[in-house]
Amino acid sequence: MVKTNSVKMPRKRAPGAGRKPRGEFKGKTMTLTTRITPETRAALERAAKKSSRSLSQEVEHRLNASIRKDYAHNRHPHIRALAEAIAMLTFWVEGRTQKHWNDDPFTAEALRRAIESFVVRFGAAGAPEIPASIKEAVARMLPTLPYRDQLLTPAGVGHDVANIIISWIEHLEGWRLSPTPDKRFDVPDEWYLYSQLSSDLGFSSVRRWQKLMRKEEG
Repeated sequence: MVKTNSVKMPRKRAPGAGRKPRGEFKGKTMTLTTRITPETRAALERAAKKSSRSLSQEVEHRLNASIRKDYAHNRHPHIRALAEAIAMLTFWVEGRTQKHWNDDPFTAEALRRAIESFVVRFGAAGAPEIPASIKEAVARMLPTLPYRDQLLTPAGVGHDVANIIISWIEHLEGWRLSPTPDKRFDVPDEWYLYSQLSSDLGFSSVRRWQKLMRKEEG
């Protein structure tokens, strides 16, 4: 009997049977070819290893985050500088306390004070005067609104704006909006940033209240 060596033919992958992506982005069918420096490549590889993502997923994650921010607002230099400063203050405060600002009350209060000091130092000085745009907006409100006069003060304006943003972050909790807006549904650009903020903060109003209730009961 003559033995013959059988040759195994390489099997083709069935559609969708390739390597599963290690990350949140699925359906990656488009390609983007570009050249980057060795330093950028090494930094991306370190970031991918730290986040347990593939290199491709890490690149898309960072591009996606950047695009979401651009959809929210075309940031002017003074706004961008403030955002970067707050990020730096947060990094340094958390470095001192070794805790996260959204987990530890001491760290949260320290960060609030740091941001306040920064704004006092670099913000405009002098006695606050009510801007014409604020006066006009309040004048259009019903005189019977209980908080109407409060919106003529810096604290009232600040709290009102904060409450609006907080409400949107809570409203979009758990949503995953595509970084490419679908104008058929007329989704406001700000929604993309709010959904990203909700995701990055790990916010859950239910969990937050449950945690507070447990502390009060204890």
